[in-house]
Amino acid sequence: MPMSDATPAKKIDWKALAPRIAVTLLAAPILSLLSAPANLYWLHWIAYLPMFWVLREETPRANRWFAFLYGTVAVAVIFRWIVATITLFSNIPAPLAWGILVLFSMAFGLPYFFLWAAVHPLRKRLGDAWIVVLPAWLVVVEWIGMHVILFPYNQGITQFGFLPLWQVASVTGVWGLSYLVLFFNAAVAETIYRDREGRPPPLRWVAAAVATVSILTIWGVVRHDRIERKLAAAPVMRVGMIQTSKTMTHRFSESRKRALYDWVDETKALIAVTEPGDVDLVVWSEGSSPYNVHEGKVLEIIGDLAKAGGFEMFVGGGTVNRLAVDGKEEVEAYNSVYLFGADGAILGRYDKVVPLPFGEYLPLAHVFPWLADLIQGPGDFRAGQFPNVLVGKHRLATPICYEAILPGLCRRYEHPELFLNPTNDAWFGDTSAPWQHGMLAASRSVELGLPLVRSGYTGASFVVEPHGRIHSVMPPFVRGNQVVRVRMLDVPTVYRRFGDWFVGVCALGLLAAWAVTRKAAAEATR
Repeated sequence: MPMSDATPAKKIDWKALAPRIAVTLLAAPILSLLSAPANLYWLHWIAYLPMFWVLREETPRANRWFAFLYGTVAVAVIFRWIVATITLFSNIPAPLAWGILVLFSMAFGLPYFFLWAAVHPLRKRLGDAWIVVLPAWLVVVEWIGMHVILFPYNQGITQFGFLPLWQVASVTGVWGLSYLVLFFNAAVAETIYRDREGRPPPLRWVAAAVATVSILTIWGVVRHDRIERKLAAAPVMRVGMIQTSKTMTHRFSESRKRALYDWVDETKALIAVTEPGDVDLVVWSEGSSPYNVHEGKVLEIIGDLAKAGGFEMFVGGGTVNRLAVDGKEEVEAYNSVYLFGADGAILGRYDKVVPLPFGEYLPLAHVFPWLADLIQGPGDFRAGQFPNVLVGKHRLATPICYEAILPGLCRRYEHPELFLNPTNDAWFGDTSAPWQHGMLAASRSVELGLPLVRSGYTGASFVVEPHGRIHSVMPPFVRGNQVVRVRMLDVPTVYRRFGDWFVGVCALGLLAAWAVTRKAAAEATR
């Protein structure tokens, strides 16, 4: 009988892999501690070291599996609130919701896969230069991911809690902080790899990483203090911030009128303790009016409140238009916000430009109508045409909910003086989601050099100043009203002017590294 030429499959040594699997499973959830609400930002500077330890140059296939496992577990832990949202507000049962979370995590964990799978190939080709090239690869992967996946999540966002270093975002956007955190980790990780090879530690690289972080921190302190001095002399806008305490389950169990009057009653309570002129703007969050805002009794109610308080009013609510098309009535709905003047008249309206897939519309439902019958829960909102500002006493850029985490969209508003971000995170219940969402939105202030007021239907609501300081926080599910002082200062930033230039630099760096290694490989074969 002839012998086979096939090479027998190598037996997997599970005993040798077990410690690496365990470390991967322990390291991945650490990323949730870096995020809000825990926000252990200082931990990020060593958080990747366990994963660097897991990776071995001699096991490229195992490295790819560990990278996939790390990304899947990390995303599952960070976004575990998805299960509660799906089961509460759709007809999908809990077991299937958990399955969706797993699939979601496998897909949205791919950026981690592409990052970690590249470590040893880059180190083998580039030598020590991998320490500066790998972070550039992370930036490019994050940028691509922001344009592909629904929930962009930059690693550097965790540093919003450390104001001196957070100032870097004014120049590079959050991309620069993602680069910096991984660069520091990679420089330290090289000591792990050299120890395995019996080589001395890369003291110059570690020193360079420490020096870079230190210099940028000192610069950040100077910038922060300079802006703080300007803010001390800046004009103040007094904003009436209102928040309810009801989950969406509670809201759906009561009448629309009662839901509206939660906001009316809190506004009246605010008027009762202030004098006309004490408040410049009162803010009702996304979806605060369950009726059309621009017509009927609601228009009259809001107008009367604005006149009684002597303030402008900002109100979130859907806009439903009924159109006659070919003899049939068609409905078009928008997620909108309105600005009322102190005389009760509507000054402007903004329609959400980027509706949230699977939340505000079901992708492909117009092509396959049966999808809407199969998956119940998503709305059917249309997209607004462009990101217009609302103009009253001030020029307001008003990205609604999810839009505030999209830096490209926020840069398109023309000459705003204030970012006002209405959002309804009551859909997520008492989870980490409202804090994570707020963390992502807060980065726009430093990037674009403008104050931001975040108004949550049930929180978290707060004010962010142009240098990143957050104040006047109303935690989730706390009903009440407060007048917050917003210091109106416009700080020009490199990022506002040039956008994602740092991503371009990283992409060019990767191309240069590829060209150098390709040339070296070609010369070696001659």
